[in-house]
Amino acid sequence: MTNGLHLTGLTFATAALLQSCAGPPLVLNPFDDIVVFPKGAAVEIAAWTCLEAGWLEQIACAPNSREHESLVVVKAKPSEVHAALLLAGFEPGSPGTWSYVDDALQFTQPTGDRLDVLVRYENAAGDTIQEPMSAWIQDHRGQHEFPDEPWVFGGSAFEKNLPWMGPGEHYVADMTGSIIGLVTFGDEVIGFSRVIADQESVQPPAWEVRTEHVPPVGTQVTLILRRAVPTQSAAP
Repeated sequence: MTNGLHLTGLTFATAALLQSCAGPPLVLNPFDDIVVFPKGAAVEIAAWTCLEAGWLEQIACAPNSREHESLVVVKAKPSEVHAALLLAGFEPGSPGTWSYVDDALQFTQPTGDRLDVLVRYENAAGDTIQEPMSAWIQDHRGQHEFPDEPWVFGGSAFEKNLPWMGPGEHYVADMTGSIIGLVTFGDEVIGFSRVIADQESVQPPAWEVRTEHVPPVGTQVTLILRRAVPTQSAAP
């Protein structure tokens, strides 16, 4: 049951029915803090900022998980984000991975539909700002922004429950809090289109908060997940 939705109270049948309807609803509110636009292939998620400086390993995480290395916190469960993307017509694949094989580092890139990740918020002057999430990230020398390239709906994974959890299986991201990963933990709902190892000994940290550009901690924002538009950006 690779992409089951039993954890969210929805089913594959529900998502498939909405996707096949000649006239799907213009707007759905399947969960608190999540709005789905099936015709526009987009999902909007309420969040708030949680970091103004430091190294980054996540774009968005669940509460009480990875706030020390994430730009925003999302109250909605990771599995609810997964379900919302299905309702918007996106197909999951699998998260990226990295490993050593015969002492050689090997990357397996993530698969799944490609997304643009944007953020919308109101600044101190009362202006509404909407921009790519990459605008909040820079290299550690402050010379380059993060490449404005697609993100990938890998869809985290399901694993067999541990004994204390009882019978069945669980959605891994619901346990770890990984919603949008910058580095590759392998458990994220959405990841960057290229693997970035999560261990400093493999790849030194390279990306941090663009402090002067990020609104203060606690600012209410809206994450926008929409079908990717190709760009020509390249990593520095």
